[in-house]
Amino acid sequence: MSLFKRFSKLHWKLAVSYVGVTLLTVLALEAAISLAVILFGTPIGNALATQSALQQARQLAELVAVPLEDGSSAQVGHVLEQHQYTAAAFFIFEGSGQDAEWALWLSVSEVVIGSEGNVVASNQPSHYRPGAPSSEPGLPEAEELVADVLAGGGEGTRVAREPSVTAAVVPIANSGGERLGALYYRQPALGGPTTLADSALSLLATTLVALPCLVPLGFVFGFVTAKSFTRRLRRLADASSALEGGDLTSRVGESSADEIGQLARQFDRMAEQIEADTAQLQELADRNARLARRSRRLAALEERHRLARDLHDGVKQHLFGVNLAAAAALNELDSDPQAARARLVEAAEHSRQAQAEMEALLNELRPAGLDKRGLVAALADHVAAFERAENIAVEWQPPETADLRLPLTHKQALFRVAQQALANVARHAQARSVRVQLSARADAVTLVVSDDGQGFDSSAAESGPTMGLRGMRERLETLGGTLAIDTTPGAGTCLTARLPRPNLADEEGTSA
Repeated sequence: MSLFKRFSKLHWKLAVSYVGVTLLTVLALEAAISLAVILFGTPIGNALATQSALQQARQLAELVAVPLEDGSSAQVGHVLEQHQYTAAAFFIFEGSGQDAEWALWLSVSEVVIGSEGNVVASNQPSHYRPGAPSSEPGLPEAEELVADVLAGGGEGTRVAREPSVTAAVVPIANSGGERLGALYYRQPALGGPTTLADSALSLLATTLVALPCLVPLGFVFGFVTAKSFTRRLRRLADASSALEGGDLTSRVGESSADEIGQLARQFDRMAEQIEADTAQLQELADRNARLARRSRRLAALEERHRLARDLHDGVKQHLFGVNLAAAAALNELDSDPQAARARLVEAAEHSRQAQAEMEALLNELRPAGLDKRGLVAALADHVAAFERAENIAVEWQPPETADLRLPLTHKQALFRVAQQALANVARHAQARSVRVQLSARADAVTLVVSDDGQGFDSSAAESGPTMGLRGMRERLETLGGTLAIDTTPGAGTCLTARLPRPNLADEEGTSA
């Protein structure tokens, strides 16, 4: 099996699609989180940083108010040392090789400023020298806040983008509300855009690093999960192939409640129904075969009975007449030669009629020349013989062409139907005339036998003991034909037999 065919199987496709969907979902979530952090993290980070700076500044202002009122700058410095607050970023970058100015912005600055605007104490005395005027080079916003508070304004905060810091200035007042100075507090803006973007990129990079480990694990999980599905589907496909091949006992035997289990149980129910229907059809076929054999036996028995009646009513009576006439001629030969001669003529006539009826019976058993001369000629001879024997006028209407190109089975069936129909006319119809018409089209051949006799009840006749009409119908239906009877008591009878013409290219022995 080629590599392409192997990986085109369903369980491989499901495993790969599982991994692909998982990767796309993880990456989409990472991208959404990163975008949300970049878009919405800055305002949130600024608000948190501002609140944190104000809280720290207020706390320090309360702590330094008493020593500042006492004029003890040393005590103020001691309070700042005791506060011991340094931002996390300072510890991250401390000793990392950054220059002093950048390191300054990454640290926390706590500066106590007197009412005159000079520095009283700070946590970074090297940068904010005690006694020197308060200044914050590079951050004019902070200087404005200090000046505003010393001038009697309220507390304030600023968030600067460059450098990325948060500054807060709050007034220092004694217990009587007298303003003693201002406390300047500055910390790195840890929630700034650069830091947030770096965090998002760091999260994305971590995910990409973990993907080489996650992909194989996801692929194995997807493959195992898909394998169970394809195994169950394969059992269903095998059962379907077995059912298609004729194994009606094939079943899936799936008990799961999911969609595949429901499909498998539906297949099992369908297979059981097909098996039951097939068994029923087989039983019907066997029954029909038995009925067909019985019908053929009854038809043969009816044919023998008919021949026996014909021999008894016809040939035997004529032979009896020959015997009587010959005996009478012997008795009258000496006394009345003329009467004896008449008796011999009568015996000769009986003998001729017996011979004609025997010839007709032989033709019924096997119509003379049907396979050589054709159906049209055989029917013409039989109609002429019927007219002579029964003294009933017959109108014979042959088809336009004598070349019907029918198989021998079809010709025999139509001839036997015509024989039986004419025999029924002679026995039961009490008709004065009969019309026999044979017509042919491209798709079928039709035989019509109609008389002006007394008619009959067709339903009662077909359900009665006679096999005549039933035998004709079964003979035609065997070849795909039909038999229609139009009759009412007192209005004559019209019998129509129709046989479809078979594909001549597939038939042998076809002729007229």
